[in-house]
Amino acid sequence: MKIKKHKDSEELSLAVANYIIQLVKDKPDATMVLTSGDTPKRAYQLISEMGVSVDFSESMIIGLDEWVGVGPESEGSCRYIVEENLLKPLNISEENYTFFDSLSSDLATECKRVDKLILDRGGLDFIIVGIGLNGHIGLNEPGYGFDNYCHVTDLAQMTIDVGQKYFDSETSLSKGITVGLKHLLEAKTAMLMASGNKKAKILKNTVNDEPSSKMPSTVFQLHKNGLIWVDKEAGRMI
Repeated sequence: MKIKKHKDSEELSLAVANYIIQLVKDKPDATMVLTSGDTPKRAYQLISEMGVSVDFSESMIIGLDEWVGVGPESEGSCRYIVEENLLKPLNISEENYTFFDSLSSDLATECKRVDKLILDRGGLDFIIVGIGLNGHIGLNEPGYGFDNYCHVTDLAQMTIDVGQKYFDSETSLSKGITVGLKHLLEAKTAMLMASGNKKAKILKNTVNDEPSSKMPSTVFQLHKNGLIWVDKEAGRMI
């Protein structure tokens, strides 16, 4: 686990953008999981704004998670956020990315589909995640172990409450479908990206507490190449 602090969220976003660009240049057929949310959005925008030529035609991008029952057209969906800020601006073909179908009537089969895609491509080269205030990673909530591949989860009340910020009106949330922590542990590189004062305490606990499913983010202590990249505010206690 390596911690890197950046002076502010813009510098952090630029560093993450450059990391992803370099990854695809070095390994054009990279398989990567990308997260959504407010924190990585700016990094995705910068990849297209910088005007650097990057060829994604051999790569595969997989969405980290989705709210079960929320469609891809919703501004709060992972697919919408990653498509609008990265995939569409760069004209990346739909053949080179996939997201969970959170409206599927058979979510178990949907999990198996994404598992198979990852495993058939030899595992993940890179996964980037944020961190919830309760330590959740993706929608792996406290209590879900480190030995899960893709699976469906019951959302914690804190996640349901905080998740409302992504929607224009109150949205019913109860379950998530997510890439599991076993995929993260098996990835060649896993990055946790965080910014803002409100993430400082949970990051301190993530780094210092014993690894446990009670705090999924502590999985980064076990990763052979885990990166924790934060801005000054988020990293003030580590």
